[in-house]
Amino acid sequence: MKFYTLAALYLGFAAIGYSAEPKTSPPDAPTSQPAAIEGTEPKRLSLNQRLSSQFMEAFDADRRALAERVQPIDVPYTFNRGTFHFHSRLSHDSIGTIEEIVQAAKATGTKIIGFTEHPSRSVDVVKENIKGWHEGIYFLAGTESNYQLHWPGREGEDELRFVCHPEDVPTFDLTIYDGIEIYNTHSDVKDEPTSAVITAMLLNLAAVKKHPEAAFCSFLDYPEDFLARFDRLSASTQFSGIAANDSHQNQRLKIEAHPDGTVIAYDGAGQEVLKTEGFKAGLVMAALGQTKRPTEKKILADVQLDPYETSMRHVGTFLQLKDGQDINEHSVREALRTGRVVLGFELIAPLPAVGFWVDHAGSPVGTVGDTIAWQDGLSLQVKLPLSAEIRIIRNGQLFREANADSLEIDSLPKGVYRLEAFQRLAGQRYPWVLSNPIKVTEKR
Repeated sequence: MKFYTLAALYLGFAAIGYSAEPKTSPPDAPTSQPAAIEGTEPKRLSLNQRLSSQFMEAFDADRRALAERVQPIDVPYTFNRGTFHFHSRLSHDSIGTIEEIVQAAKATGTKIIGFTEHPSRSVDVVKENIKGWHEGIYFLAGTESNYQLHWPGREGEDELRFVCHPEDVPTFDLTIYDGIEIYNTHSDVKDEPTSAVITAMLLNLAAVKKHPEAAFCSFLDYPEDFLARFDRLSASTQFSGIAANDSHQNQRLKIEAHPDGTVIAYDGAGQEVLKTEGFKAGLVMAALGQTKRPTEKKILADVQLDPYETSMRHVGTFLQLKDGQDINEHSVREALRTGRVVLGFELIAPLPAVGFWVDHAGSPVGTVGDTIAWQDGLSLQVKLPLSAEIRIIRNGQLFREANADSLEIDSLPKGVYRLEAFQRLAGQRYPWVLSNPIKVTEKR
């Protein structure tokens, strides 16, 4: 039966897969590509192993243990949870509603959402979308097209442009953009062959249904190439890095068997992505436990892989609003533009607060996104709500490591500093915190 199952999945599902955005030529302007940081990518189990019941049970048990150990911490700079690169029913590839999005935001503690709808010929998606405060959530209305996220200017504030799906953008004009995605959920999934994803999920369908968040994390990788490129950009210019949730709530796999012998698979928007019949359809039905043609339409599998709450919790873009400002159009855009940003993967462990700052004589003098003039007595401070594998990256290279919930580095030399923190679940290493840089420059 195992061979029959594998044959069915190979024949029936290798064709499933689509992209939310048509491929177009990226903007053309030179930029440099840095060498990847060595030794940062953990050895991974196979996708089929990561989706097995045994692994996901251990993964969830370790997640619960981490969550129970999270402690409140006092840090000098407060971060506000945001979600960016986000789609609703205004995009052609999503049917998500505002009500669903607000509910997910409240469940995850998200205060800011940056919509990036696919443009439409029939409707102005920016004009029609929510802007400003709505049910306690602050919204930016923007678009995703031609490999860029664009939030038009509003309330006297300048527009924002970020490079999205950077793996498909080898060059771009730095003068046009405020920043770049340093993690993208969809990009993270793409390094797994589609046929392998579908096969592994269907072979472990019961476990996927029982452990949906663990299944969502099965593709989570440290974004080594993205961060190496970001470090090179950060060395020469002010550039911001954000997380792209790329949420659509459309990654649903619904498979139906019909009395005429056909098997049809649909995605989350109800679009047909596969139709097969005859011998192949019989193999697919057998693989999913249906040994005979049904006398009426029968759903063989129906799994929603990316509900808004899960994809939102997966990674947050935490904004540190300058000088304790309130959330508004100016403060949010300023934080995004200047890189007052920390990424937190909260499907790994909660992140109620994080501290990463430069201190002098017992007083904080700057945090992520800030440029600080060197002076004698500067120290770098890290404080986390949970012990983690801490890595300090300086000028694109590993500078200091520690297994702790805090770290202090005295006699700080000039350089560009970035924080990384990792957790281990079920024996595998996962990114938990990735920060934008703090720059310490020559004395003025």
